[in-house]
Amino acid sequence: METISFELNGQTLEALVGETILQAADRAGVADIPRLCYKEGYRTDGNCRSCVVEIEGERVLAPSCCRYPQQGMKVNSKSERAVHSQKMVLELLLADMPESGKSP
Repeated sequence: METISFELNGQTLEALVGETILQAADRAGVADIPRLCYKEGYRTDGNCRSCVVEIEGERVLAPSCCRYPQQGMKVNSKSERAVHSQKMVLELLLADMPESGKSP
């Protein structure tokens, strides 16, 4: 099967064609990328943005659940920028939750 070689947090990974950055990381067991809306077997939309990663040469962070790696791509899930965004997403979701005992 054809593979794509890319770097995640400085480590070289081989992703299968059609596999996302998140799936390749999970299969290799090398990065603990947070996720909320991702579940194996479901369509990925990248809506929650909790799995964002920084890709060298790109201006915006990318959701790793629906981004496919490219040959030679350098991805960082632990950069200060990516971690700050991951935490902010969770903080915003928690701030919008109803108080315990007051939800339907």
